[in-house]
Amino acid sequence: MLLPSLALLVAARAVQGQSSGTETNHGTVAFIRTGERTPWVRSGTEALSALGAQQMLELGDNFRGRYIDQETGATRLGVYPIEGMAPHRLNPDQLFIQTLDRPYLVAAAQSFMQGLYPQYSLSETKNGLYPDAVWILANRSAVDYPLDGYQYANVMTVGANDPGSIYLDGHDQCPRAWLESANYEITDEFLSTQAAESAFYQSLSPSWFKRDLSDSMLDYRNAYAIYDSLSYHYTHDINTLKDLSNGDNTGVFEKVRYLANQDAWYRYGNVSSDTDSTNANRAIAGKTLAGLITKRFERIINNEGNTTNGMSQPLNLLFGEYDAMLSLLSVLEADYYQSGSIREEIPEFASALIFDLFTRGNDTADVDNLRVRFSFHNGTQGYQDSAPQSYSIFRNGPDKAVITWREFSAGMSRVAIRQSRDWCARCSSQSVFCPTLDDTTTSFTAAEHPHAKISPVVAGVIGAIVTLAVAALLFGAAMLLGGIRLHRVERRRQSSSLGGFKGSAKLASDPDLGLANKGVAPASNDPFADPNPDPDLGSGATRRVVHERVGSWELRAKEGRASGGESPRSSFEAIEAAMGRPVRAVQPLERI
Repeated sequence: MLLPSLALLVAARAVQGQSSGTETNHGTVAFIRTGERTPWVRSGTEALSALGAQQMLELGDNFRGRYIDQETGATRLGVYPIEGMAPHRLNPDQLFIQTLDRPYLVAAAQSFMQGLYPQYSLSETKNGLYPDAVWILANRSAVDYPLDGYQYANVMTVGANDPGSIYLDGHDQCPRAWLESANYEITDEFLSTQAAESAFYQSLSPSWFKRDLSDSMLDYRNAYAIYDSLSYHYTHDINTLKDLSNGDNTGVFEKVRYLANQDAWYRYGNVSSDTDSTNANRAIAGKTLAGLITKRFERIINNEGNTTNGMSQPLNLLFGEYDAMLSLLSVLEADYYQSGSIREEIPEFASALIFDLFTRGNDTADVDNLRVRFSFHNGTQGYQDSAPQSYSIFRNGPDKAVITWREFSAGMSRVAIRQSRDWCARCSSQSVFCPTLDDTTTSFTAAEHPHAKISPVVAGVIGAIVTLAVAALLFGAAMLLGGIRLHRVERRRQSSSLGGFKGSAKLASDPDLGLANKGVAPASNDPFADPNPDPDLGSGATRRVVHERVGSWELRAKEGRASGGESPRSSFEAIEAAMGRPVRAVQPLERI
């Protein structure tokens, strides 16, 4: 429950000046798209490109100038400091950083943090030679961090088997969302566009894609894959750039991007209304992301915005992909009254959806005075427009970019999914963590799908248990009625008073082989065990995630090759391990 007041926040610290001089920023939550990466359709693991790393570094530097220290960071995103943030040395208690465990997303988060809190060397400090006792050893010598004072941020990663992954990519492992996205391919809009643009896609030169795509994939069904690959090579390959800059190909790249925008909107964002059951889960990634954003703000409010004791974590940085962004923009109904809305275009690499929590003027920082502003920074191109640009949400009108916290909370409560169990029920998901959440989730799925099949692994386990039980009953009956008894048969030892591994050849002077603890191997601790797993935020273990989508190029392009070299057996092993443990009730933790 939210505390009634944030008065201690104002009482403890003087109000710092803002860009307008009339607002006090108490906390920020930002969802950030990765910098440029290699195309998804290409074989192998996706990687953050050097350009993508530079994009994230630049964005992190601008976030630094906006929220932390305008003197040492770029200020192209405006100046809007969060009170109490450590200006030079990173304080991990003030930051919440989370990403999926895909390698390019982790690299993007690390690159961003290099800009947000750059190297801080002893030789560059403005506070003297010994600004922090951590750097001084017992012999009074000073030790700097590697790489000229590199700062190590705590980047939390969540994998597909972690309930926390649903908040950053609720579309993944959600069969109902897959189905609703794939249903676009049987609509009149899709079929008419596919027919109309068939000749255009066939006119694209295969050389522009550098073997990322086969000729058969040049179709509107793979609109995003085509744009993703062409955009990468347009930036990195001189021949592709020359061809697309040729007068004969004027507008080709722009049309490829336009068709990709249209396809992505219908697959991840086109929710006509909250009551439309046919599209209720198409934008589910936005709904889970909305739940996480709300809970992060509630943490700030419940802890009275305190930035010094590690309770508040006022700067929250979430990293993900474009589909979750489109879904969130859709459920927020951002920029609803504008034609060519931001909701209908794929955000550029290094884009950010930003939510700021603040008070105005001399208002006391209680719940009734708190306000929220939503802003959108569309990639590095948006810097020329003094981004981020503010937009209204929840159909509040084009001139109402700021709403009260109570209005924001009420709007989010209508669309957000805040609990893993709710997501599991909505998706009918077979994720590893779903059956263990509670009995209601399992019974809901079974009741809604009475003809659903049991997986082969579960069926095999059930069959084995039933077989053993029947065998035990039959054997017990035989013992009771047939007089069958069990007794121990002792094997005759060799006729020698001297035993041991030499047998009769053993001499009295020969010592026996000795094993400690009666031959039992000493126990060892598992170095990878997590003593305090968090079901919804993640244990921090890194796993390879297959970025799986449904109904288009993603399944066709990856067909026939392993993803990341993993065996598909791994997912079944997790289920079998869980089935081997005694059944017990589990109450999931929802800690944000």
